[in-house]
Amino acid sequence: MGSTTGTGGDAATVGTGGAPGTGGAGTGGSETFCELPTTFKWKSGPPVISPKPPAGRTFASVKDPTIVFFEDKYHVFATVFDTTSGNGGWQSVYLNFTDFPQAPAAEQHYMQSWPTGSTVAPQVFYFRPHNKWYLIYQWNGRYSTNDDINNMNGWSRPQPLLRGEPGAMGSTLGALDFWNICDDDNCYLFFSRDDGKLYRSKVSIEDFPNFDGYEVVMTAPSQGLLFEASNVYKVDGSNKYLLLVEAFDNSPRFFRSWTSESLDGPWAPLADTKNNPFAGPANVTYEGGDWSDDISHGELIRSGHDEKMTISACNMRFLYQGRDPSVGGEYGRLPYKLGLLTLQE
Repeated sequence: MGSTTGTGGDAATVGTGGAPGTGGAGTGGSETFCELPTTFKWKSGPPVISPKPPAGRTFASVKDPTIVFFEDKYHVFATVFDTTSGNGGWQSVYLNFTDFPQAPAAEQHYMQSWPTGSTVAPQVFYFRPHNKWYLIYQWNGRYSTNDDINNMNGWSRPQPLLRGEPGAMGSTLGALDFWNICDDDNCYLFFSRDDGKLYRSKVSIEDFPNFDGYEVVMTAPSQGLLFEASNVYKVDGSNKYLLLVEAFDNSPRFFRSWTSESLDGPWAPLADTKNNPFAGPANVTYEGGDWSDDISHGELIRSGHDEKMTISACNMRFLYQGRDPSVGGEYGRLPYKLGLLTLQE
């Protein structure tokens, strides 16, 4: 991957600031801007985060991660499927660690008793205009805020995210997997409905998070080709946005990708097929033995932590959910774990 140059001919770099609202590099240092590849090749080691329930709980899976680097550590919120009798089912956990070798040992804090309650399929970011952290999640679309991401008890009770949200809670056509990203003027809320379409709502920065109404961004010829788990990022050092959507095509799950110079689109295909995906069985190799053929719901490691959702195209990494393909049964009980993809040169 070649680096881009700045207007003066020198390689552009990202800042090292770490305070909320500065948009500083999530990796803690400056780095050269790189062109976004047109084809991708990834490697994965063994799972970095496995189900680790507290005493008295049993988790079948950990999945749907959102991750942000802030104040020298990674913060991860994720969905778990709690098989404990009583108030089990879809729940959520929070953990933090300084780097991925420490992730397997990190305590997973069960969130059911938090003010948020369970935060299924979450996304976390710092919204600079409000000087607050936001956590958005389902069902229905909801959000909570916090002045300090390190304060686990500081999250607010859930508030509704999208007025006029389609479908009803539990409906196969209800909205799910909400993803927010902002430019200088507006915020955009992307979501799916498991119907082969990608949806989006839009609101001005001043009115965030009061989303109202929605429209279709794109439509696929089959449900599986635009399924769930959309991610949208701003690529550092460029005018490009990167859109990812999870898909399947008579196959394990993989991610398709598109780019645009505007969050309003249009979106041009980048690596968007089963044989040439952004990430999938066709372009992921495993060190230490294959443990998954699904490359499913996940998030790129960001270069910042704010609402711009910035990523660096240098040294790209993707935290994803995968599972042992030999184990079947009820979806909630499939043994999903979290792995880390690293892009190869």
